[in-house]
Amino acid sequence: MKKLLITLMLISPFSFADWGDVYYCQMTTFSQTTMLKGKRTDYQLEKFQFKLDKTKGAMVFGGGLFFDKSVLPLSSSQQWPSGEAWYAKDAYSVAYFDEGKLVYVTAGISGSTSISADCDKF
Repeated sequence: MKKLLITLMLISPFSFADWGDVYYCQMTTFSQTTMLKGKRTDYQLEKFQFKLDKTKGAMVFGGGLFFDKSVLPLSSSQQWPSGEAWYAKDAYSVAYFDEGKLVYVTAGISGSTSISADCDKF
């Protein structure tokens, strides 16, 4: 009976992502590599949050250190975030979210930044 109840909870619509959902995340890695010298620097791990904003069709990050109020549009091929998996990108950054795990990479003239995080929906 317990297994049936757990299975029903996991496949219920409440377990899927939806517009307006807020996620709280804890970085598991945070590093930057410079372009010219190829030197990698690991930074102090941060906590951050983001919301799935339907009007912007994007992940909208809260105020804070690295992501400070950033907006990362969901990929046009996946505008509906159901199923707890989606891509988001802009000119320099790409993020992939899947079942509570976030991977984010950005590249620019000074080098690249790579972040992974564990996230919970509230």
